[in-house]
Amino acid sequence: MNAKPNLIARLKECPSHQSSISRERFLECWAELCREDVTPFIKPSVTVMAALLLHDDRFAELLNSTEQLQLRALVQLALDRYEQQTNPPNKLGKLMGNCVTVTK
Repeated sequence: MNAKPNLIARLKECPSHQSSISRERFLECWAELCREDVTPFIKPSVTVMAALLLHDDRFAELLNSTEQLQLRALVQLALDRYEQQTNPPNKLGKLMGNCVTVTK
């Protein structure tokens, strides 16, 4: 049958194992963020402001309640996707789901 070799070839070509998201990459990015230059004379970066908006209620007041909910929803979505990529429940299933389209 021709389907089996085709499936194997598609799985081998699957790029999901080459994801740019990993625990190691998280730690690298966190270290970069911690080294970001923050002084009274430098305008905060978007990254720092986003962290402050999420971390401190005083800064959160810069957004209205709808905006705060939107920001938190986006961050939660990113957290969920990070968890899926760094800790998939079934790696083979994830590979197959990303690389093989099932048609009826």
